[in-house]
Amino acid sequence: MARALAGLLFALLLGCAGVSSVARAADSTASASREAAAPSAVTLAEAGKLLASGQIVAAPQLVEWLAQAGEGGSQRDFLDGMISYSAKDYRRAEAMFRRILDREPRLVRVRLELARTLYMEKKDEQADYHFSLAAAEHPSPQVMRNITNFRDAIRTRRSWRFNVDFGFAPDSNINSATDKESVDIHGLPFRLDPAARSQSGTGRFVGGDASLRLNRFGQVPIYIGGYGRWVRFNDRRFDDAYAGLEAGPEFALGGGHLRTMATGLIRWYGKRPLVSSAGARLEYEKLIGDEWNIGGTLLLRHNDYAQRRDLDGWDVEARASASRPLGLTTLGFADAGIERSQANDPGQAFWRGRIGVGAVKEIGWGLRPQLRLDFARQVNDGPLAPFGKQRQDWLLEGSFSIYKRDWNVEGFAPSLSVTATWNYSTLSLYNERRLRGEVRLTKAF
Repeated sequence: MARALAGLLFALLLGCAGVSSVARAADSTASASREAAAPSAVTLAEAGKLLASGQIVAAPQLVEWLAQAGEGGSQRDFLDGMISYSAKDYRRAEAMFRRILDREPRLVRVRLELARTLYMEKKDEQADYHFSLAAAEHPSPQVMRNITNFRDAIRTRRSWRFNVDFGFAPDSNINSATDKESVDIHGLPFRLDPAARSQSGTGRFVGGDASLRLNRFGQVPIYIGGYGRWVRFNDRRFDDAYAGLEAGPEFALGGGHLRTMATGLIRWYGKRPLVSSAGARLEYEKLIGDEWNIGGTLLLRHNDYAQRRDLDGWDVEARASASRPLGLTTLGFADAGIERSQANDPGQAFWRGRIGVGAVKEIGWGLRPQLRLDFARQVNDGPLAPFGKQRQDWLLEGSFSIYKRDWNVEGFAPSLSVTATWNYSTLSLYNERRLRGEVRLTKAF
């Protein structure tokens, strides 16, 4: 009876028929809930019939009775979520589906229902994330088409977005400097000023981004976005802040979305203006097949430094990215980029290449850890005054973060991250070792 009920409920998924190809997902939930006694199974079946016939007033009474008796397990929670969804109580439906996934994160059917509920709540980023994980299980063609349609609709309807986070960050090297006491200039050692060496401290930060899409259902939507971040230290000489704006039209191209933007950025360091940049950026994003999400960015900007005319000049950067689910609970991603900086001083002009890979995984209990590794290589054009040597760097950076979704207040949840950076340079002034942590409150998925 429990297995029959699971099949009945799954038929409600996304309003789709032809679900026999994903029967193994239904079997998983049924086996996870066999602890329910026979009377509770009968009650669940009756509640399922009431729901299927549209009697969403009577069905909750049976579910409430099971909850009071402590019976029904995951099947009861799933039915509770489906009843809440039918009654348009999306907040409760989301809570029920998340409760099941916290215990059993591999249930594809429940993840799909959660994604659909999040879509109805207009929590588009969260919905897209769960749809992408569910696609990794290769459900039936009809369900797969619905997933694709939902994800395309999410990209089309995005009207506005606002994210904010804040916290504190202990840092072993807040000024990204060397820990050496002296450097060689034309073969002679010179002692560094203590302020030029690596400094440790704990910063308090706040950051955010917001965007608006105008005419989003027209042929040419207009995108407007802004972002910023401010980090404050006890030693105000190392305060770091930036703010940027971008705006431009969007186009449908080759089954994807192309965004063209004019951009502007200002950065302050130690309460003084450091650099201002203006330019343009192209961004392209497309879904490939059932699983791949690819993207590309081309950025052109001119940098104007407040007190360093030798650094002024044009920057061109191209980046490519790809992500795909590696299973029902894991999302893998990779990106690569190449940058050309044409500074006024040939010793400051450089080529830089960077490659990054990582993965994020659902492990239950509302936890979502993420691991990332980055490798970079930089080669400057010519000798850098006053060293008389060419700068060449190798960089290795690793980061680990973990996010606790179900601890939240008004949509914010805690996360912890640790980032280790090691940079080796042919010029010892640019050797760097850094360990940085972050404790933050961020918007929950």
